[in-house]
Amino acid sequence: MCWPLWQKPRPDEWQVYMLDVGQGLAMVIARNGKAILYDTGLAWPEGDSGQQLIIPWLHWHNLEPEGVILSHEHLDHRGGLDSILHTWPMLWIRSPLNWEHHQPCVRGEAWQWQGLRFSVHWPLQASNDKGNNHSCVVKVYDGTNSILLTGDIEVPAEQKMLSRYWQQVQTTLLQVPHHGSNTSSSLPLIQRVNGKVALASASRYNAWRLPSNKVKHRYQQQGYQWLDTPHQGQVTVNFSAQGWRISSLREQILPRWYHQWFGVPVDNG
Repeated sequence: MCWPLWQKPRPDEWQVYMLDVGQGLAMVIARNGKAILYDTGLAWPEGDSGQQLIIPWLHWHNLEPEGVILSHEHLDHRGGLDSILHTWPMLWIRSPLNWEHHQPCVRGEAWQWQGLRFSVHWPLQASNDKGNNHSCVVKVYDGTNSILLTGDIEVPAEQKMLSRYWQQVQTTLLQVPHHGSNTSSSLPLIQRVNGKVALASASRYNAWRLPSNKVKHRYQQQGYQWLDTPHQGQVTVNFSAQGWRISSLREQILPRWYHQWFGVPVDNG
């Protein structure tokens, strides 16, 4: 896993993990042995990301989850939720779905957790958007650095959000919306977010050829560092008073056994 067994995070640090769940999204915000999940990966007939990856991963890292933020209802984002709730039935859930027992995840909601500020910037409470464009966009901020979690918002939602609130979504790191699809990541979003790093979650060799090379280049042309799970595997961001640093699972295992030819971009289209 990304943290060596002998190296534990310090109390003044916090971490964001983009787990390698394939063609879905699951992110973990962690501090002081506690965790909040943003999305729970996908489900398939024989299982789901929660059962197969997220729950064992949390146990391995000695992290106790306290809540789940569900960006929207699509199965590649909520697929592991039932398994996670079966293991930790007392978790709170925030979502824009107005489902039973879900707390709201709509613009204007904000809360503190472990010294971090969570603020919701989309959707509007009275929004008629559905599906991807109804994704809950959340900013996590420590007073200096931040990450913007965007789910699957597409250009129409990006435009509406930016037309009113663009100054509030500036951030250090950005979770690339909709797995790097060209339906999302408009140039105005990339520019107005004004981030330094773009993180995309997708499966290797997926049928949709995500993330899109056009989208990747769009970010890079605006000065972003680009990382994605098809090439880097799990991505870890560690925040501290000194700033932030990024590591990836394949970067750590490369010297030992990772076969470089299997992972170079030319092999992945």
